[in-house]
Amino acid sequence: MQDKNDVRVYAKDRRLYSHKGAVPIDDIISADGWNLTRKLITANGTMPGPPIFMYQHQYITIIVHNYLVNESVTIHWHGIDQLEHPAMDGVAYVSQCPILPGQSFNYTFKPRFGGSYWYHSHLGIQRDMGLYGAFIVLLKGEPPTKQHIILIQEWNHMFNAVELLNISPLPQPHSILINGRGQFQDIRAPLETFNFNKLERNLFRLIAVGSHSTLLFSIPGLKLIVSETDGFEVQPEVVDKIIIFPAERYNFEIDLSYVKDEMYTMNVRVLSSPNLTFGNDIGFAFLNVVNYINDDSLVSVNRRIDKRLLVLNCPFLTYPKNTDFTCIPISDLKSKKHIDNDAFSSEHIPKTNEKLLHFLNFGFPNGHSSINGHIYHSPTVAPLTQPSETDTNCGKCDDETTCKCSYSLPLSSGSEVIMVLMVLGQGATISHPVHMHGHTFEVLKMVFPTVTNNDQFVFTEDIQCSEALTNSQSQCNNAKWKNKSWNDFKNIPGIKLKYPLRKDTIVVPYGGYVIIRIEARNPGVWLMHCHIDKHMIEGMAVMLNESFENQHKYVQGDLPKCRSHLKSNSGV
Repeated sequence: MQDKNDVRVYAKDRRLYSHKGAVPIDDIISADGWNLTRKLITANGTMPGPPIFMYQHQYITIIVHNYLVNESVTIHWHGIDQLEHPAMDGVAYVSQCPILPGQSFNYTFKPRFGGSYWYHSHLGIQRDMGLYGAFIVLLKGEPPTKQHIILIQEWNHMFNAVELLNISPLPQPHSILINGRGQFQDIRAPLETFNFNKLERNLFRLIAVGSHSTLLFSIPGLKLIVSETDGFEVQPEVVDKIIIFPAERYNFEIDLSYVKDEMYTMNVRVLSSPNLTFGNDIGFAFLNVVNYINDDSLVSVNRRIDKRLLVLNCPFLTYPKNTDFTCIPISDLKSKKHIDNDAFSSEHIPKTNEKLLHFLNFGFPNGHSSINGHIYHSPTVAPLTQPSETDTNCGKCDDETTCKCSYSLPLSSGSEVIMVLMVLGQGATISHPVHMHGHTFEVLKMVFPTVTNNDQFVFTEDIQCSEALTNSQSQCNNAKWKNKSWNDFKNIPGIKLKYPLRKDTIVVPYGGYVIIRIEARNPGVWLMHCHIDKHMIEGMAVMLNESFENQHKYVQGDLPKCRSHLKSNSGV
């Protein structure tokens, strides 16, 4: 480590020192205390970047200045649906041209829903290099709370993070950071401390900002009351641990009936797919509790009496090799209140009677990161602002081959869209955290593989991948329901239409599927992709071209244009 004047700094006993003496820990990005430096890209010189707080229904303008010498940048406002502001989504070569070195870009938009969101670079692997931060939208009239933001991520010591893209499978991280701080091996580096006053209402906002690892979060000895995921309130669920995949968010309070005046430890562990076995690395932070009062009126809810540990968000119903865990699928959560789909739609886009059904398979057929065998290749223009110059031809793809193209899925204006997200076929290897830009979707059903007594996975048979091949032989690029009556989703057993969970990022289970629903009434070009950086960069993405004929109404005419310069007569 080193300070801003290139003076060497080292960690000892949770403090930082140089040869001149103690150094304020807030002046240094200490990460896990490792003694060598690595290249970072940050917002305003800190990692994480500064948290942004605002109220719902306020307009906000954030000016991004690119002071990098060699790299372009964009900033995505993760979870904000950008209704009627599609050019503000912040995805290079989808909603905008990248911000070149020395340039600036005004992001102006109006979040309509309160909740825990975040911002991060959406170009290359800059997020893994430190360009991220919390974006919190407060509800007007919400009771005052002490806000605690918990940003968790894996961390590695490679000086050049691009090296990660050339390693397969992805390596175990060297450490885990909580709000940019962690510990590597026996280096006693500074750790994050959360001060918890029981006389106040304390809300914790847990955000997974890492690039690839599945993480297990807990505060041993305390129960967590989960109240929100991905910006939308749920009926409270008491758990011991939360499995969190890249880009997910969970709000929770602590069941105060368990808390005493003492120092607790937050634990974050890496889980290895597909069985989610425990890695050796553990991230730590401290929770310092003061003003303990034995008062039954303090925050608590009805609790399940169970000696087993309740674990939220397993990608299976039975946890392999762990008899102490009782899994609670994320689909078991229910929205706290009904929100009509009109609230997520432009009032200028009427609902139609058209219904669309799309099966999307996330996997590695023949080793290629893809969706339905389409290896996403980024356009050389921004399709939202330059639609006539965008080539989305994928003519070389078929049911059992892969092809590289700027994969695009048209969504007719006003239609009801059912998507079946799945991890099946010969390219299925692990579960995938899938994020949809431009929408929060209703989670209507999740189906998981069966875990046998010897911890083998038996895939679902609800879906037919091919007419000629078995599911295990097929790439599953053109799937359909085995039961044709399920083409009307209301005929599917176990479908949840009352208070369905809302998410913008969801784990698609290895050997299973998720049924989600949106209405195509937010004109724009929205990327949908696996939120594991390596998978997305290598091709696991698709553009949702929504309400194409209405997009121009919401795109400012002065936005930058970009393109390659190739002359047909150049002879090259």
